[in-house]
Amino acid sequence: MTVIVLRSAPDTTGIRFSLDARVVCVPDSSYANITGTLYVGEQRVSFYSLYKKIGFSLNYQNIVIHAVVRSSTDDEPHLYCQLDGPFPGCQSSVNGANESDEDSEDEEFAELKFYPSDTSQLDALFQAMSDCAAMNPDTDTDTDEDDGDESDVQAIDEFDPASFITSEDQLDQLTPQGRQVLEHLESVIVTADTSHERFADAEDAEQE
Repeated sequence: MTVIVLRSAPDTTGIRFSLDARVVCVPDSSYANITGTLYVGEQRVSFYSLYKKIGFSLNYQNIVIHAVVRSSTDDEPHLYCQLDGPFPGCQSSVNGANESDEDSEDEEFAELKFYPSDTSQLDALFQAMSDCAAMNPDTDTDTDEDDGDESDVQAIDEFDPASFITSEDQLDQLTPQGRQVLEHLESVIVTADTSHERFADAEDAEQE
């Protein structure tokens, strides 16, 4: 996951929504409890504190989940975001002391909570982030789907029509899987013929 550290306010080109907010990182980091401005842009989500002269910017692909958390006894209303990797200055929120380095790389993630100064804007904030996230689909997912399509086509290209069994003399050449398929087809055909005879018997009974 790539997090861009900001030392100045982000470019406002393409910004769809912005509001003053306080950010909290779970686990704690150098960005915890900083008040600044949250920018929802067409390509990135950015946060910058004019007072602290520090901020960060994220790709939408790095945000696994975003949701509105309503007021509760344990917390104030906020926008919750789960990231797909660790945040600068954060320790993993899921790793235990006995886990291997390989496991930690796969499981590390951070959570960001944005507490707006005006909670009535939470729904508008959520909608703006949803709209912009839809404009930035995960390219890795598209690649995986394309790879799957190619393998399907390749499997069809490798099919050999000469492998058909065309006479009873060749039945002993069937593989175990082939025999299972044949037995299934035979059961279906028999069932169809039996049902046909049953309907014929019913028609004869009605005529009598």
